Amino acid sequence: MKNLLKMLGIAGCLTLAAAVCSFADSNVEELLQPQVYDLGDTPEPPKVRKPPPPKPAPKPEADKFVVNPPPPPPPQPQYNPPPPPPQPTYRPVPAGEDNHFIQADDYFIQRHGLEGHTWIWVELAKMVNAPGANTKGEAEFMKVRDGKQYWTSHFWQTRIADQSELRLGLPVIAFNDHHREAGYDAPDKKERARGGSWFMARITDMSDMYKGYVTVSGNYKVTLRNLRVIIR
Repeated sequence: MKNLLKMLGIAGCLTLAAAVCSFADSNVEELLQPQVYDLGDTPEPPKVRKPPPPKPAPKPEADKFVVNPPPPPPPQPQYNPPPPPPQPTYRPVPAGEDNHFIQADDYFIQRHGLEGHTWIWVELAKMVNAPGANTKGEAEFMKVRDGKQYWTSHFWQTRIADQSELRLGLPVIAFNDHHREAGYDAPDKKERARGGSWFMARITDMSDMYKGYVTVSGNYKVTLRNLRVIIR
């Protein structure tokens, strides 16, 4: 009897297990089936709105308002350049004299040269005895102003300078006793030229030549017609 019950129990367990397996298989098949959902009709893409046409540009103001033309510019001031400096009027001079009343055999003399000095006085003189080997290169002169004589090796013959030969650093001799607003000017009388004072300096500034003068060492202005250059 016990064996029969045991067999019935085993058979019942096998039947139950078969039923459970069949149920599980049906659930797995159902889960593996693709799910289809009805989403309705596919919506159409949104319509792209065209941009509105650009507005016409506003009309220029010239169409709305009438503007009077601007007045003409005022006349430009006319620049009148300053008149050129007066040209020297040379009077006829006796033969053997130039316009400074300096004669061909005149010398300017001094006991020393210009080297080491800003400027020096020079005196008008006549040569009495020429230099030689026995005089150590010195010559004897007689001063025109007072007739005194002395020996020196510093003597110079000169002539009136031409503007084309002027240059910075050039030693020049100028008359001292005729001072005007433009600077030291050439002598106007023979007695003043031959009895007055002369000096030697170097040209230091030529930028005012268009005004009729140059500046020499010592910051003195000398007119162009009052310059003498050394020829020996």
